[in-house]
Amino acid sequence: MPKRTIGELEKAEEKYSALVEKRDKLNSDAAEIRKVRDMLNDQKKKLFDEVLSIKKLKDEKASEMRSHKQKRNELNARAKELIQLKRQLYRSAPDNDIYREIERLNREFEYLERRQQTEALTIQEENEVIQKMRNNLSERTRLMSISSKGEEIAGKLTDINSQIDSIFMEARREHEAVTSLYAEVQALGEQMSVKLNEASILVSESNRKHKEYIEKKEEADRCHAEAMEMRSFILERRKERREKAIEGRKAIHEQNLNVRKTLFDEKASEEEADRQLQELLKRGKISLR
Repeated sequence: MPKRTIGELEKAEEKYSALVEKRDKLNSDAAEIRKVRDMLNDQKKKLFDEVLSIKKLKDEKASEMRSHKQKRNELNARAKELIQLKRQLYRSAPDNDIYREIERLNREFEYLERRQQTEALTIQEENEVIQKMRNNLSERTRLMSISSKGEEIAGKLTDINSQIDSIFMEARREHEAVTSLYAEVQALGEQMSVKLNEASILVSESNRKHKEYIEKKEEADRCHAEAMEMRSFILERRKERREKAIEGRKAIHEQNLNVRKTLFDEKASEEEADRQLQELLKRGKISLR
């Protein structure tokens, strides 16, 4: 096993601490960036909700405007039809000469009637007057029929004119509603445009913050991976140191045991020699004089 120095281990521990500190700082920075990003996303969502609300109101106003516009166009089309009918009636109506002719025939008939009643006429003259009166009545009847038709047409024209006026009045109200609603739709569209521009800025800023967050997290993950690798190295080196310490203590222990055993064996030998010597002395075999 290669020999490792304590200095190398201390350096590794310092590097590990620095990596852990850097990782925690990066994670803390990432958390702050994420907080800002989430706040921007909340603002963005709120803006989009406002845009959808404005769009809903705008669509409702636009639909209402189209309804008034359609009604206005229908009224104008109806008025146009009535104006066309009015022109046709004017073309079929009798002119003023008919009424003047009727007045002339009335005066002529009165003259003929007075002449018949006041003048002494011959039979031939009276027959002539009577024939003229008959012709007068026939012509007046014909012209009166035409005049009656004219009066009927005049009544129809009066009714048509009244309808046209009423239709134009209603069409004007519908047009005013269209104009008012158009202004509201335009204003709501401008509000939507402003809100969408604000949302676009928030989207861009949120995306930038998200990118920063991802970069910080990736860097923190790299630091974490390096720190874990350094931690494994430190644990391995510490294990080696423990194993060396255990081996050293074991060697010292064994050496102590051997020394103790040697000392014990020497003491036992001395004690055995003393015992044998005492035995000999008791038996008188040896004299110490």
